[in-house]
Amino acid sequence: MLGLGCGYNTTGRSAANVGNIYIPFFEDETSGERAVNLGTRMTDLVVAEFRQDRAIRVYQAQSERALASKELVGTVKRVSESVLTRNPDEQREEYRVVVVCAITYRDLPTDKILWQDSNVTGDGNYLLEEGDAGFEAALTVALDEVLDLILDKTIKAW
Repeated sequence: MLGLGCGYNTTGRSAANVGNIYIPFFEDETSGERAVNLGTRMTDLVVAEFRQDRAIRVYQAQSERALASKELVGTVKRVSESVLTRNPDEQREEYRVVVVCAITYRDLPTDKILWQDSNVTGDGNYLLEEGDAGFEAALTVALDEVLDLILDKTIKAW
């Protein structure tokens, strides 16, 4: 993404804790026409971030799962959009986009769940007048926040 994240870089921080990781494609339980393929988008963000650390090998194919020591499984549960603010003359509205994911991070050799959270949430805001471009920018911010939370919890899991 165009550097819109919070500057996270796993290089040097996570290799000792993560090792080789299996990250299958995130399931997408959302529906709607504005936010499509969120499971694929979230997977791409997570995989790209872990691949920045050259000491981590990321596996995605089911046939490669046995090569990994950890597993990160995710589901995009929902995306919602709601009015955040409206000025008194109702001429300017600000909307909030919220993305909620369920994540499980597991140690494969022991089958121990290192962390699990069914409510990993990110949000972003946009003005109604910004239209689809504003919605997309807010969605990107929300996905980046979810990514940041996944990284924080994964790196701190050990």
